[in-house]
Amino acid sequence: MTKEIPILICGAGSVGLSLAAEMGWRNIESMLIESGESLNPHPRANAVANRTMEYYRRWGVDNALTEAGIPPDHPADYYWVSSLHGRKLHHVSLPPFKKIKEIHENDAAVKEEHTWSPYLKTIAGQNEVEQILLNYVQSKPSLECAFNTKLLRFKQSKNGVTCELQSQKTGDIEIVRCQYLVACDGGRSTVREQLGIGLSGRSDLARFVSIYFSAPNFNSCHKFGQANIFFPLHRDYAGFILNWDSGKTFTYHLMLDDDQDWEGVDARSAIERVLGTSTHIDVISIQPWTAHALVADQYQDGRVFLAGDAAHLFTPTGGFGMNTGVSDIINLAWKLQASLEGWGGTHLLQSYFAERHAIGVRNTSEAAHCFDSLNEVMQFGDELDEESSKAELFRQKLSEKLRDQEKLVSSSGTLLGYRYEGSPIVIPDGTKEPADNPRMYQPIARPGHRAPHIWLEEGVSILDKFSTGFTLLTFKPCDTEVLEGAAKAINFPLQVVSIENKAAATLYENSFVLVRPDLMIAWRSNELPQSPKEFLDRVRGA
Repeated sequence: MTKEIPILICGAGSVGLSLAAEMGWRNIESMLIESGESLNPHPRANAVANRTMEYYRRWGVDNALTEAGIPPDHPADYYWVSSLHGRKLHHVSLPPFKKIKEIHENDAAVKEEHTWSPYLKTIAGQNEVEQILLNYVQSKPSLECAFNTKLLRFKQSKNGVTCELQSQKTGDIEIVRCQYLVACDGGRSTVREQLGIGLSGRSDLARFVSIYFSAPNFNSCHKFGQANIFFPLHRDYAGFILNWDSGKTFTYHLMLDDDQDWEGVDARSAIERVLGTSTHIDVISIQPWTAHALVADQYQDGRVFLAGDAAHLFTPTGGFGMNTGVSDIINLAWKLQASLEGWGGTHLLQSYFAERHAIGVRNTSEAAHCFDSLNEVMQFGDELDEESSKAELFRQKLSEKLRDQEKLVSSSGTLLGYRYEGSPIVIPDGTKEPADNPRMYQPIARPGHRAPHIWLEEGVSILDKFSTGFTLLTFKPCDTEVLEGAAKAINFPLQVVSIENKAAATLYENSFVLVRPDLMIAWRSNELPQSPKEFLDRVRGA
């Protein structure tokens, strides 16, 4: 018999799990399938962005994530070094998460990065993030999760998608019919390939081998101390070393030479070479990967959608890959819900590509620029450590150049400052678009931008006031009965929230602001819309 399910999600990586979690939070029946027998135990990505944490905050898993990796009271230190037995060339220290939680400045003229969001980057291994997400997914009765299950093929009609699934254990075939299929099945997406969707951009920027290891005495073997990331610049050790806890477990991403085979790398020897000494090392796992800057030419084909690595392939410099994918599915999830429930307009799902493709190009390009800048300073050798006046002058110039690379670790402009300029479901207010700076974020409630965070009281962000549907923020008393009636007539989910906070009113600038289900601004004005039906039709894609 054919199983019927509204949403089928292919791939249980961080993006697929996040989509399942979002659909579970929305109480939308969904099925998540994964061809592997379990989650990938290798850490891979190391940073959960502040924007991603704002989404995870809604599900109540943010505290578990902040406790999963680097302890929240540890400063976030980043070192550019010749090697771990060589010289420090540049250093950045960001405030610990504990300090972020203690700041409740309600001044709309935000001066410091740690007031832009309730979070900075949360450093936790992707394996730990995915386990926390899986625990949440498995707690939701509306979700079904099936490992060892492969999508063989699919066929779509105007009414749905018929999918042929195969058990990797028994070989049995199951037919599942869904309303929508979402491919979160990675860079070698089976779904994207079956659809024949191409990729554009830059491929094969570099190859790496990722060595996940435990070394209890690692930090006592060098002079730099605790750090989230070390960037060894000497060409013999070029890459980056990620810390996963208080300095016991790490991943060394070693850049490979053009003709070097990753399987021929002696992992323990590579770690000891960059460290400059021998110590106890347990190699846990080794995986190769290739850096790209590619974006799919389409994100949608009928009732089938691409998200995450299926839609875009990144170099991890800057930490944008997983986080861009999570923002993809948050954008898509409410639109799928609207279409299933009948209040979404006929053009709503098309806005997914219109809004997210441009962000995919923007973010992959920024990550590639970060990689190019880092790769450029990983071509030097022993001159990085040489004792001479010439070498000292060289290091001074290099250190000045490395200041421009701080956006590798401090990139809120990219993570929070994206916007859906020209979106068909955003109503512009005629204001000038602010500069898009990868390092600096400008908190602004302009249509098409992220609804900016501000603390309303201790522990309560304005983000906590937004509902699963649309939220109309009102900063002055007004009768909204006509607008609410028009919304009710078409089953449009609208919640009106009155905000009595002068700093928030100053930040949001207008008396009325409509926030979308994905925490983005749809519209703002000092007057309620004169034609409520036309207004609602615009923002719901009708």
